[in-house]
Amino acid sequence: MRTGFRRHRDSRKKLRAAIKRGTLGLLDIGTSKIVCLILKFAEDNLKSQSSEYLQDTKRIAYRVVGVATKKSRGVKAGEVVIADEVEKSIRSVVQQAQKMASTTIDDVMICFSGGSPISKSLFGELQLQNSIVEARDIGMLLSQYDFDFAANDREILHAMPVNFSLDDKTGLTDPCGLVGQTLGIDVNLMTIDANVLDNITECFKRCHLGLAGAVFAPYVSARSSLVEDELKLGSACVDMGSGSTGVSIFLNHQMVYGSTIQFGGEHITSDIMQAFQISFEEAERIKTLHGGVIVTNLDDGDLIELSEGHAAGDIRYYERPFVSRSELISVIRPRVEEIIEEVRKKLDKGGFEHLPAKRIVFTGGTSQLPGLYELAVDYFGSRVRIGRPMRVQGLPQALHGSQFAAIIGLAIEASYPQDEVWDFDLPVKAGPTERLKLAVNWVRENW
Repeated sequence: MRTGFRRHRDSRKKLRAAIKRGTLGLLDIGTSKIVCLILKFAEDNLKSQSSEYLQDTKRIAYRVVGVATKKSRGVKAGEVVIADEVEKSIRSVVQQAQKMASTTIDDVMICFSGGSPISKSLFGELQLQNSIVEARDIGMLLSQYDFDFAANDREILHAMPVNFSLDDKTGLTDPCGLVGQTLGIDVNLMTIDANVLDNITECFKRCHLGLAGAVFAPYVSARSSLVEDELKLGSACVDMGSGSTGVSIFLNHQMVYGSTIQFGGEHITSDIMQAFQISFEEAERIKTLHGGVIVTNLDDGDLIELSEGHAAGDIRYYERPFVSRSELISVIRPRVEEIIEEVRKKLDKGGFEHLPAKRIVFTGGTSQLPGLYELAVDYFGSRVRIGRPMRVQGLPQALHGSQFAAIIGLAIEASYPQDEVWDFDLPVKAGPTERLKLAVNWVRENW
């Protein structure tokens, strides 16, 4: 292993420090909106926690003390395309949340779905020197993985140990203390396009905010939307956002596969806009109020009045003052079917058919389209449901909808983070020159 995961380790340090201080900012960088939450951690729990290990920050009680949402600008398909616009949006939404919380934040943890993520499974084995598995054996085995080669010049976003095996036993969550001869570890390596995370980080730097972690948005959406049995027995979460649709597959509480589809609610709105020659805002309005994917006998006579349009400041009416709901559905349904078909391909690629439960949970703002459940059942059978995120203390009722699944899941992740490769002590084989460099880096990081 050549990479030292320095950026990831620095983010973990900032996360521990923020939790120790008692407040942490969370941001969901989406195509349609940016959401900011400020968490306040319970002081009683913090006093009993040591800041030496990340694992000590798990299961800390928290409540939401600040909330703000703002229309996203400068973001396309979860990626920064206009840095100045994104910076302004971040400043505005953070200031609103800080005002509500009556406090300030120094570090934020973010989730996003851009960068064309690729999920790859890695496996390695190690012959144990002693018959009892110790933590250093896990670190020794992980140090033998060549993550740089597996990443193939892409940025590593996640490197999650998802399964441990010992001799002929598999499905272990923690092999430490068990007796065996051969230790194996499956790692789910998720990579994104180079510089995608750098562009986001630069926006936060200009806002004088430190990055305490970056997470794949569909992963945290699943953490907030899947129930215990679904996480354990094997399920998929389909996060239907505005700019893209995320797919994540879970087994034994671990994400074993993740990917995105470059179609979402924004593309449905664009189809409506082009079909009826109306503005994007008007298309979004009628999609939200009257959209659906199942046509009934009454929809032909259900006429939707189009609002007044504007051109160069002068009021004008659209050429068609009315459209029928059946016409609207006939535009929406083909795009939704295309998204579902792409979801099916991703599920097949991720080995979904080999899972015991094979449940599929739809979440995200676009999942609220009437008739989506019936259409998904036609494609996948009765294993489908429309999910809603779990409740979080202090969060307003208005923010408990499916469109906020990612930010709620990020709050869960912040208080109970998933173990990553960089959370383990990885031994480094180094000569005198390398040891001197490591010593200098240690002094820089700790003094």
